[in-house]
Amino acid sequence: MVEELPNPNNPALTLFPLFTEYEGMVVTEIEGLTDDQLDWTSSCWEWSEWSIRNNISHVASHLFRWYILRWGDQIFPGGIPFRDEVDYLAAMPHRQLDKEQWWSIDKVLLKLNEALNMVREILSSETIASINNKRIETEGPGFYGQIADRYPGTLMQDTNDPSNWIMTLEGCFHHSEGELVTHLYNVQRLKRAQGLKTNVGLPLIGYWTLPSWDSTEP
Repeated sequence: MVEELPNPNNPALTLFPLFTEYEGMVVTEIEGLTDDQLDWTSSCWEWSEWSIRNNISHVASHLFRWYILRWGDQIFPGGIPFRDEVDYLAAMPHRQLDKEQWWSIDKVLLKLNEALNMVREILSSETIASINNKRIETEGPGFYGQIADRYPGTLMQDTNDPSNWIMTLEGCFHHSEGELVTHLYNVQRLKRAQGLKTNVGLPLIGYWTLPSWDSTEP
């Protein structure tokens, strides 16, 4: 049986259910954790050098950083949101929310909620076709190059200048969902390292599913 292709005029959100489910997954996973458990780190593994709080702060920051700083002019024709605080949300070079403003887990979750709402609004206003047509130039394949072959046509070398690469908006959403799931995987490993049980199942998408990924366990 030939699989029916989705209607290109459908809202792009239909391709990315994770952005609707993710906040609930995070809340369920960290429910009841103390500040000590949220901030636990270890030098035993590279993935344990960031705490649970760090991982959640990072994924919220990631969404603001990519869709406002890199895509803002294309996807927010009515004006870029969070303009007054975007530098604190992107928080380069640490790639986490500014710790002076958003450190308590409730504040981090609030910003994660706002970031996911922003992404869902983008996906609801875009179509399956439009996220394939909108593109940005990058200086290389970047991190997404590790999984881009799973989503053909979302990352390409510039035929006029092979040193430049072109990422579609669809590719960026795949990159983001890969980031979000992989950092939730790290949250679960950090819990297991503390002798805590995990609460949610993870979809088999993202960087943590790569054969070459560091999948060491405590």
